[in-house]
Amino acid sequence: MTMFSNKQVEATVGHVGIEVTNLARSEKFYKALLGALGFNVIMDTEDGVGFSNQNFSVWVSTLSPSRVKRAAPTGEEFVVADHLAILVQDKETVYGIEAEMKKNGFEALFPCEEHPQFEPGYYAVSFCDPDNYVIEIYTREKPHRF
Repeated sequence: MTMFSNKQVEATVGHVGIEVTNLARSEKFYKALLGALGFNVIMDTEDGVGFSNQNFSVWVSTLSPSRVKRAAPTGEEFVVADHLAILVQDKETVYGIEAEMKKNGFEALFPCEEHPQFEPGYYAVSFCDPDNYVIEIYTREKPHRF
């Protein structure tokens, strides 16, 4: 049963939660990455840290015992199913994030490059957090609103 059969529903992601095994180690990664994207810390406790850019928030916390153990992607996957992709306005921002992360000691898993197999003008850089969760920063030639 479709509730809105004749209406286009506008929906967007409001927040995401990421489980980590070591909060202090992961907090350094997410502060560097999300800080470079203009996110601010909105909560910081011994159990977790929250970041927001007023439109979207990311919550990072530990669970005991840990529920998740991820292996780093090999690059051979058709799709890296367990990842977060953040859309930015232009490829200069994508390159800037890669440079800022490198300055903070974090190397890209997949360096910034065009991915025409997704669509022309699709540029992305991807990083693994300390628990191998993949965070992709990307842009499109003509950004679309979802």
